[in-house]
Amino acid sequence: MAPDVNPFVYSRPVAPADVLDREAEIAQLLGLAGGGHYVRLYAPRRFGKTSLLRKTLEDAEREAKMVPVLVDLYGVLSLADVTIRIERAYAQLRGTIRKTIESILRTSGLGLSLGAPGISVKLQFEPRTSPLPALHALLDLPERVADRSGSRVLVAFDEFQDVAKVQDFDKLLRSHIQHQGESASYVFSGSEPGMMRELFDVKGRPLYGQAEPLRLGRLADPDVAAYIGERFARTKRSADRVLDALLAAARGHPQRAMLLAHRLWDEVPRGGKADEDAWQAALARTKSQVAAEFEALWRGLEANEQRALRAIALFPDAPYGARALGAVDLKKSGAHYAVRSLLAKAELEDENGQTVFVDPLFELWLRDVQLGTPGRDDAPV
Repeated sequence: MAPDVNPFVYSRPVAPADVLDREAEIAQLLGLAGGGHYVRLYAPRRFGKTSLLRKTLEDAEREAKMVPVLVDLYGVLSLADVTIRIERAYAQLRGTIRKTIESILRTSGLGLSLGAPGISVKLQFEPRTSPLPALHALLDLPERVADRSGSRVLVAFDEFQDVAKVQDFDKLLRSHIQHQGESASYVFSGSEPGMMRELFDVKGRPLYGQAEPLRLGRLADPDVAAYIGERFARTKRSADRVLDALLAAARGHPQRAMLLAHRLWDEVPRGGKADEDAWQAALARTKSQVAAEFEALWRGLEANEQRALRAIALFPDAPYGARALGAVDLKKSGAHYAVRSLLAKAELEDENGQTVFVDPLFELWLRDVQLGTPGRDDAPV
């Protein structure tokens, strides 16, 4: 008998084959990349941007013979950090294209390498070394690779908003990519709307107006239901009786849907059918798992941001009404300012003219602690 393994992945990006309900976005990314356009892909964290990028790069390599490069910029603080991340991204390539890149790098004389002793080692042992020459060489690579191989290079910068902390990197990047339209395409993926707007929508910034915006939205309930149902069936289980409740709790949030499905699967024995007891147990385990995360998030918010979130959680239909604002001791002007800040941080988003929580489990946690869930004595104040 095959191992009975939980099929729902929620703690890391999924394999390209398991990307759910993103065919339209992938087709749009590939079309824009093929035309030499640059794209700004944005969505809250845990909406599957990295998984989508991996799938897009895989399809671009297979279908359009592009050279796929995925650069993870999460947490970068300096030009040296960026240099190391780009070098390591090219090191993931294999086959003939890797040999081509190694040949190009050998001529630079800058210590760049796709093997272990790369620029990171040089910067570690010679900390006064300027990363700029190496960074210029790496940013020129797409054009040089295209010249040598005849293939367009597709570079995806993941968590691109973090370069806002690196002085003048966007200026440096602009100086290179503005000449690469015939040889390279770029996707700039980010998860904080405020910082992404600062980089791309503010006049005077180097990347102003340089990328086509593409918003990654929530998953459609029918697609989520089909995905979960098929995996339950494949592992000799059924979730049919409680699938509507799971969909209502997840509200199209990709990672939260998989987390809830993972916990529900654990409650159902092989050959069994999920019932209300199994769903409630799965939901309770999920709430317990995310509680510490939400408590830390809550403590890091400004007081008026906390008040605004309470108002939206407890009075979702009229969060700016007198009753809601009075309940949380917040003035309307303060509420609007706090909501703008929370929208920029992607804790909230606008959905058909209504301000809603990005994370449905955060909203559920906040309602629980505010309404006094039995057994809790640590509700945020």
